[in-house]
Amino acid sequence: RDRTQVFVSPATLTWRRATVFAPGAARPVAAVLAGMLLLTVAWVNAWAQGESTVTERNSSAPISIQYLTQRNYDSSLRVARKLGDFEGYSSYAVEWESDGLRLSALMNVPAAPAPPDGYPILIMNHGNAGNEWAAFRDFYSSDQDSASYRERVSAWPIIRFALEGFVVLFPDYRGHGFSETNGQHSGFWQLDRHGNRIRNSAGEFVPRVMDNDGLRFNGWLYTAYYTIDVLNLVAALSSFEDPPEGLEIDRDNLFLWGRSLGGDVTARAFTVGDRIAAASLWVPATTSLWDQAHHYQYDSPCCADGFIMEVLFVELQTYNTVHKTNLVARDLNPSNFVDQVNNPVIVQVTIDDTGVRSAWGIQYHHQLSEYGVTTELRVYPGNAHVFSGDLLERAIQADLAFFRSHMR
Repeated sequence: RDRTQVFVSPATLTWRRATVFAPGAARPVAAVLAGMLLLTVAWVNAWAQGESTVTERNSSAPISIQYLTQRNYDSSLRVARKLGDFEGYSSYAVEWESDGLRLSALMNVPAAPAPPDGYPILIMNHGNAGNEWAAFRDFYSSDQDSASYRERVSAWPIIRFALEGFVVLFPDYRGHGFSETNGQHSGFWQLDRHGNRIRNSAGEFVPRVMDNDGLRFNGWLYTAYYTIDVLNLVAALSSFEDPPEGLEIDRDNLFLWGRSLGGDVTARAFTVGDRIAAASLWVPATTSLWDQAHHYQYDSPCCADGFIMEVLFVELQTYNTVHKTNLVARDLNPSNFVDQVNNPVIVQVTIDDTGVRSAWGIQYHHQLSEYGVTTELRVYPGNAHVFSGDLLERAIQADLAFFRSHMR
């Protein structure tokens, strides 16, 4: 029988509370990090300082949510090439600029006539498929013929939403697909969980990629840059250079969708932006980076190359040294800024997902509800991190109903 749980926030719940996480509520970690006293002290201090309230805020770090809320986003969208006409939709490769980088995206346009105000827009933000440099060209690509991440995980949703009348944009973050990056091979090597250098399928050691500020490409702090890319894409919709003939878009009905890591990117984007009609998060990583690091280091050791607590601490130190600021993990955590969210949100998770803990999305839903945000939570049985079959169809139907109910 169907064991899906659906939770909808009460429409009358409009009260506010200043504290999201009670001061001093950090988990005891000494037992977990026995023998690492200095790191333990640093971590507890960072968590106690950084995850306590939504009112004690630092806005000087250029990738913090506070700073992203204040900065400007400006770009324009242009068609790079048409990829083809297909049953019920047409596909295009499009480009925009973000922080001086030329980025790429796949755009699917419905074949059905547009509504009087134009097609609603859906930006779909993908998750993570690995940390090997070559994978970013293979798994993330707007090339219609590539064996891409789009085809493995998101092929049907980005087609299905176009068939349902949405102009779908599926962006390649910086360094993904055909998008540019300021990353470079630094001479360091990717390591597995035992400290051994990783080899690719050809037996070659895999270089670690660092950006110009010395941060690890696709590391703990890099999703903030992906959020900037998405926000510049949102801005680019206001300046569409030479769009396909007859294409009219409804900028008032702009929706966001994100899966896994893309859920974190999406939540941060609508926390910062104010033009979003509604958003959907599938199995989102909407929690503290410290929680994520603990999970991937101890509870679900699935990730190589430094997705552990020590590396997060070092990356924060490196960033602060380069930028002469005092960024803490709190500043990147969208759940600490739910008081800034103005658009409705639907969250969909599977209860036993080991890739991303279901608790992260569930807690985020209830935090939004505490602050009076219209939000819906769907908890499915099973452990699927990638929705497929009947589960995929049910999740898409839930999104369509949610989006349509919040059309402006």
